[in-house]
Amino acid sequence: MKYGGKADSLLYLQENKILVPDFFIITKNDYINFLKNNEIYSKIKILFEKQEYKKIKELIQQQNITIDLKKKIEDNTLKLNSKFYAVRSSATNEDGKTKSFAGQYDSFLNISNANLFQNIKNCWCSLYNENVIQYNNNFDIYGMNVIVQKMIEPDYSGVIFSIDPSSETKNYTIIEMVKGLGEKLVSGKVTPTKFFVRKQTNRVDLKIGDIEIKKEIIDSLINNTKKIEKIYNKPMDIEYAITKDNCYIVQARPITATSPLTKTFDLSLTRQKSIIDIEIYYKGEYEGIKSITRNLYYFKPLFIYNKEENNVSIYYNDIDLEELPEPMYYYLDLDFTKTLKYYDKLKNNIQYLDNIIDNNKKIEYKKYIEKIIEIYPFTSLGQLAGHFNDMTQRVKDLLVEFREKYDYIIYKAIDYLVLKLKEKLPKEYQNNIDFLKLEEIINNNLPSIKDLEKRKQGYIYYNGTLYITNDYNKFFYDQNISIESSKTNLLLGTFTYTSGKNIKGRVCKIMSDKDFIDFKETDIIVTPMTSPKFLSILKKCKAIITDEGGITSHAAIISRELKIPCLVGTKGATKSLVTGDIIEITTRGEIKKVE
Repeated sequence: MKYGGKADSLLYLQENKILVPDFFIITKNDYINFLKNNEIYSKIKILFEKQEYKKIKELIQQQNITIDLKKKIEDNTLKLNSKFYAVRSSATNEDGKTKSFAGQYDSFLNISNANLFQNIKNCWCSLYNENVIQYNNNFDIYGMNVIVQKMIEPDYSGVIFSIDPSSETKNYTIIEMVKGLGEKLVSGKVTPTKFFVRKQTNRVDLKIGDIEIKKEIIDSLINNTKKIEKIYNKPMDIEYAITKDNCYIVQARPITATSPLTKTFDLSLTRQKSIIDIEIYYKGEYEGIKSITRNLYYFKPLFIYNKEENNVSIYYNDIDLEELPEPMYYYLDLDFTKTLKYYDKLKNNIQYLDNIIDNNKKIEYKKYIEKIIEIYPFTSLGQLAGHFNDMTQRVKDLLVEFREKYDYIIYKAIDYLVLKLKEKLPKEYQNNIDFLKLEEIINNNLPSIKDLEKRKQGYIYYNGTLYITNDYNKFFYDQNISIESSKTNLLLGTFTYTSGKNIKGRVCKIMSDKDFIDFKETDIIVTPMTSPKFLSILKKCKAIITDEGGITSHAAIISRELKIPCLVGTKGATKSLVTGDIIEITTRGEIKKVE
């Protein structure tokens, strides 16, 4: 560093055409010369070794600014042409790559010409603050540059974090704002208004606080933030001041640390799925949706195989579920003509897949799988649309239409794929196809039977990788993951079709198609979610209860077609009920056990 973190940063911003308040620098050499010309350099060094820091400050304050330095300061203040100044420290170790030293040194605001020299010395004295000494105990390793800056009287000021340092996804820029000077924010005297600005859309998704501000001001702050982030090529912590006419950047420094927060996952779905299913699901959701929403960061689901129930629990990160739906639907509506073209492409994909399946044709695996992955985003977004209302009607209508007319193809296409892959396998592997990966079968690179048996004891699929383990707690610890368990006591769901009266009957809990054998006609089916495989028993059941889903879920659609009462989104029905329980479903959607 030439002039310390703050000063170097201001000079760098100026060079890159970023508006900063005018300033000049009193250098570290000016400070050292001040000590030597007043013949106190050696005295201060002795006092430092004795840890008499208060006496050092008193000694500095007793000295006069030397004639040459005084003239330099006076000449530069004339150029600034200001009634008041900000006097800021810019120590050589300040705002570094790994430590910011934020708040360790002193700065002074609204300083007039009459007390400018005194406050420059006050700034020098902060080199010997006890909290600074705790960082460094070497007298001459750091010097003190001082910035004298034209004082801006802002209408608003505050801090910008170009990424949210506490968020795993880094999807938001955080703007904190107060009225007047930003020092009130730094000191903690005022609670700021916080604006959460979506990086992918430049829109304020959330505002916490009372300040109402014009969109143009937010746009100006975001534009400056993007420029500064590009200049430094890293996430930035930026201080700003807004006047009636201009948006000034007062300071910019790299964000030195982000919070390694635990990623909290919630159970969302439970399905009978093979590893092949999971691989396509992951690619369809994460990669597929990115492709139609301008590379918007999307969900990375966590899949956990449950050996006892022979099914897979699918978890989603809480932050993703809260942050992502609204901007995804926004992008679908932003260029709706493009969305319609994509929809037409999906219809062609469906026709292609139907033709192969219905005519029992040979599969060109790469092309076939790509077609499924392109369809998957509409399946996922359509299901989510049943829970999420903040979207335009035309987007919602399109997604609901897809779910009702074409959603069958995912199940049909994957079942056919598995059937054809199974034909490629040696007999000893055919019954274990649920535990094989796509590339292993297609490339004829099968694991040993011994390794296959390990997979059947437990596995996790996360972030595109298969982890063979049944020590789930160790995996959660290693990946910094926390699993939330449902705390639902009252079983309450949402009707997607109702008879308008209470329904009483026997429970048949179905966790996989192996449980179909337990079904008796007029049972109430309780399951995480239905699929096309359920159709034969759905026609004979009295009612359907699911843990998951909304108005566009498979259970909702099929219940309306068959006119069967259906309660979705109970969250805990399969945890609380077992086959043989006698229950009553009230017209309000409550589920009660009958003694």
